[in-house]
Amino acid sequence: MLSPQIFWGCRMSDAVAGSTGVLDWDGRDARALLALERLDRDLFRNRLNQRNANDALFGGQVLAQALTAATHTVESEGASARAVHSLHGYFLRAGRAHGPVIYQVDRTRDGGRFSTRRVIAIQEGEPIFHMECGFHADEAGYSHQAGLPAGVPRPEDLLTLPELADSMGAELPDWVRARWKGQDRRIEVKPADPMSFLHRPGLSQRAIWMRLPSGAGAEAAEQAGLLAYLSDYWLAGTAALPHTLPMPSPTLFMASLDHAMWFHRPARVEEWLLFACESPSAQAGRGLSRALIYAADGTLVASTAQEALLRIREA
Repeated sequence: MLSPQIFWGCRMSDAVAGSTGVLDWDGRDARALLALERLDRDLFRNRLNQRNANDALFGGQVLAQALTAATHTVESEGASARAVHSLHGYFLRAGRAHGPVIYQVDRTRDGGRFSTRRVIAIQEGEPIFHMECGFHADEAGYSHQAGLPAGVPRPEDLLTLPELADSMGAELPDWVRARWKGQDRRIEVKPADPMSFLHRPGLSQRAIWMRLPSGAGAEAAEQAGLLAYLSDYWLAGTAALPHTLPMPSPTLFMASLDHAMWFHRPARVEEWLLFACESPSAQAGRGLSRALIYAADGTLVASTAQEALLRIREA
C-alpha cells in the first residue's frame, strides 16, 4: 500500500477539526475542499466536509471530490494529457457530515484519446454516490455554441443576496431576509431577476451569476472540479419556481437524485459565471432542471442537468 499522500494540499489552518478526524470546511480556500489523501493506487479519502441545509453532506462537495479522485488516475502531462469532458452521477444516500468519505476509482478504460473512470463514494461501508466520467485528449474539430441569453443584466449592475436582503427590506419574508443576509459568503450570488424569487413568473427558468473568489489560482483540473461543485448550487430549485414561493421555501424538501455535466471549454470559477437555468418538467415528486453555464464574455463553458426530489412538507 502506498504511504498516505495529500493531493492539491490542505492546510490545517483552513479547517476546523471535527469529532471523528474529518474536518469542517470553513470556506476560506475552495481548493482545499478538493484535497484528498491517497490510501492506495485508486483509493482516496477526503479531509474536509461541507454541510447542506439538511445537515447532510452537500452534494456538490461529493461530486467535486469524486471527480478529483478520478482525475488523479488519468494522464495529466504531455501530448496524451486528458481533461474531463463529461460526468454522470447518482446520489444514493444522504452523506453523513460528521464522517470521512472514501472514493474508490475503477480504471474502466484507457484508449488512444479517451479514458473512462467509475467512482464510488463510500461512508461506513455503504455507497452514497457513484459516477461515470470521461476524459479526452484535445484534438481538432468543429466548433459552435449557443449564444448568451439576451436581456440578462451584467453582474456589475446587480446586487448580491446579502445586499438584496438590505435593499428589498420588507418585501422579503423575515426568514428569507435572514437567510439571504447570512448567505454563504464563500460563493457570491447575483440573481438576474431578484423579484422572480417572490412573484410567480409562470415560467420555470431563471438566470443567476455566481463566482467562487477563493478558487483563484486553481489549475485547469481543479477549475473543473470547482465548476462541478458550483453546478449543484441553485439548480434544482428551478423546477419548483412555478409551484412554490418564495424560494427557497419552508414548505418544500429538495434533494438531488442525479447530476450530469458536460465540460465544453475552460472556465475560471473566481470570475463571474452565468447559470441560465430552465426546467422542462416536474412530475410525481421529481423535477428536472438544466443549465447552460457561460463566462462573462459569452463563452459557453459547460452544460449541466439534474433531477431532484421535490417533496411537499406536511403543514
